[in-house]
Amino acid sequence: MGKFSRSWELVKQSFAILRSDKELMLFPVLSAVSCLIVTAVIATGGTIMMLPMRAAALAAGERFQPNQSPVFLLGMFTLYVANYFIMVFFNVALVGVANSRLMGGSWTFRDGMELAWARKGTILQWALVAATVGMILRTLERRMGFIGSIIMRIIGVAWTLACYFVVPVLAFEDLTPIEAVKRSAKLFRDTWGEKVIGGFSLSLVSLVLMLPGIGLWIALMFLGGIKGMLFGLALMILYFLVLSVFMSAAQGVFNAALYRYACFKQVPPAFDHDLVAAAWAPKS
Repeated sequence: MGKFSRSWELVKQSFAILRSDKELMLFPVLSAVSCLIVTAVIATGGTIMMLPMRAAALAAGERFQPNQSPVFLLGMFTLYVANYFIMVFFNVALVGVANSRLMGGSWTFRDGMELAWARKGTILQWALVAATVGMILRTLERRMGFIGSIIMRIIGVAWTLACYFVVPVLAFEDLTPIEAVKRSAKLFRDTWGEKVIGGFSLSLVSLVLMLPGIGLWIALMFLGGIKGMLFGLALMILYFLVLSVFMSAAQGVFNAALYRYACFKQVPPAFDHDLVAAAWAPKS
């Protein structure tokens, strides 16, 4: 079975869980809404703080470059940490409930939120670590040449794989951020090997599922002119938002299933054992 076929089947099995348990989709919805609110607040506050600096620079006849201001950099870091905290917080809650439901439990939305709240301090620490690493990688990638940029991207992929199980580890094992990364990397390495050449791709499936929305927009644009284009654009954006909710929830469900397999070699009844075992292809 090819990469796309394997990914498609895994997404279908995750969607089957979501159809029977729609409460799980509340977590990505609340996460997205919270991120939008926090982003608006921080962006507005940062803009207000930089207005006097801009005025002073103009008065002195100097060119004002906001992206080089310490206030701007601090604001970007704060924004990254805040959004990452929100996303991980709701993902921990989602994984907790998904794990319970996959194994026949009866956890509710409230149980997931209580789990995430109990881990809030560790989640904040992890958000700080992830934000710091992310900004360092981005900065180095921008400043290094073409070869250096490729090397930094490879390091970024390795970091992403090492952190793949950080969310369920934070949810169920209550480790410190550094211990969680080590635990996550060990689970991944022990299950699929030191090196992998590829695996399932939810992003590839997402790209394919986006095509109907794009096709609808193009069709309405040709059929209805400007009005059709605007109406089609609105429908496409709405479709993308709904799709992102489904895919985020599916990612959480599958992450919980993979974590159980990596820890206990148990595959929840809703998933195919061979597909989960071959989620990542080890490099021979």
